[in-house]
Amino acid sequence: MAAFPRGAWERETVMHHSRQKFQLFALTGVLLSGLFSGGCALVPAISDVPAEPVQPGAESGDEKVIALVKKTPPVLPAKDQRYQLPPAQSRDLKVFIGSQTFEYVEDGQVILSGPVSSGNAKHPTPTGDYRVLSKQVDKRSGKYTNDFNQPTPMPYSLQFRGPYFVHEGWVPEYADSHGCVRLRYEDARLLFDRIQLGDPIVIKREGAARVANLDLATPPEPPSLLAELFSAFRS
Repeated sequence: MAAFPRGAWERETVMHHSRQKFQLFALTGVLLSGLFSGGCALVPAISDVPAEPVQPGAESGDEKVIALVKKTPPVLPAKDQRYQLPPAQSRDLKVFIGSQTFEYVEDGQVILSGPVSSGNAKHPTPTGDYRVLSKQVDKRSGKYTNDFNQPTPMPYSLQFRGPYFVHEGWVPEYADSHGCVRLRYEDARLLFDRIQLGDPIVIKREGAARVANLDLATPPEPPSLLAELFSAFRS
């Protein structure tokens, strides 16, 4: 029997392990896609062509502010002090389709804002003045399914009109849903906790969200004992 050249054997072994790693990576991607497909539409496959981004209108506001709102990192619920705020006298949610942003206001102060993903061109989100009709923390879609052929999760759902909801879901850089308004997990959870049935929800094409007051989320830490002693010494 002819001996298998050592160099060829090593190359074949490396190629074999590479194929195994690629297959494992691909399988992991499919599983994660199925687990985290949220909202009114599935996460698109790599071969799918994403919908064209909804461009801000002429009255959408300062582009720098929009970029800042979208890039503001979410605050982990365990560290977010806004959950401890006293009940507000007034609450309202505004969603701006053109800039793909939202803001939530309590007593005239923006306490939460960030990016959204609204309905795509074929399934636009209806604009208008609405109110929170129902709240459901673990709702699932009655029409769309995920990769496991299970009803698509729509956590922290706020119904504002018929089959249209604001809820947690995948938030890309463009309008992608089947009509609902998707928020990031941290944003959806805090909004669900604070907003009440009957509170106004305004969906409009023009405008853009303002930057939230993040001091409410992470207030400054009290001074250390050393800092207090130094301050007392200086005074």
